[in-house]
Amino acid sequence: MDDCIRVTGARLNNLKNVSLSLPKNKLVVLTGLSGSGKSTLAFDTLHREGQRQYLESLGMVTGFVSKPAVDSITGLSPSISVDQHLTNRSPSSTVGTVTEVYTYLRLLWSRIGVRPCPGCGKDIPPSYVDGSEADEDAEAEQRPCPHCGTPVPELVMGSFSFNKPAGACPACTGLGEVIRPDIRRLVDDGKSVAQGAVKGWNAKFTDWSIPVLRAAAGLVRPSRRPDVCPRAASPSTCRADAANAVRARVC
Repeated sequence: MDDCIRVTGARLNNLKNVSLSLPKNKLVVLTGLSGSGKSTLAFDTLHREGQRQYLESLGMVTGFVSKPAVDSITGLSPSISVDQHLTNRSPSSTVGTVTEVYTYLRLLWSRIGVRPCPGCGKDIPPSYVDGSEADEDAEAEQRPCPHCGTPVPELVMGSFSFNKPAGACPACTGLGEVIRPDIRRLVDDGKSVAQGAVKGWNAKFTDWSIPVLRAAAGLVRPSRRPDVCPRAASPSTCRADAANAVRARVC
């Protein structure tokens, strides 16, 4: 198998009879001045010819995909293109979602996926749902395990989507990262609020917040569990202790 993509005589737009070799399985970066033909080489020459050759190999008509102005291109493989100007961009966008490859993968996994039964631990074979049931928003039906009869949700496309509750990580909800404040960097535990415990609060905002926090201290509801509050047997005493503690942190 050829380990390079070889382009001979590319002359589309600003490309003037360009010939070059690009290594496969490497990260290749095309650089140059604006208008030097970078996008023409990547998208309009390499990607377009890769599409055309792939469709031809499937026996499909390629009249709607014109051959680029080039003498020859060898060593090409089927390719996908991710344009730099995306109209639908979100924090969970990936190459798979932008190119819709992920949709086909989720369909494949929902058809042939094998999962262990939560009851007996044995593998549950694929259910092979009909194409009419392979819906993006289809709800997972409960089916009995063939080994022990435990109800198990059927695998659907949503089971493998990080944009759906059934497939998203409960910690990051599908975003791939968890964002939370670092309290140690925001609050100085050795100071009260009046002394400037909250970093980022100026004197005016601190003075405005102290009466609000004092009022909130009177609404504190302590725990009635003895292991949390040893004086929980006397709710009024425990409430007073909690309120005094909050006031002390405020002042």
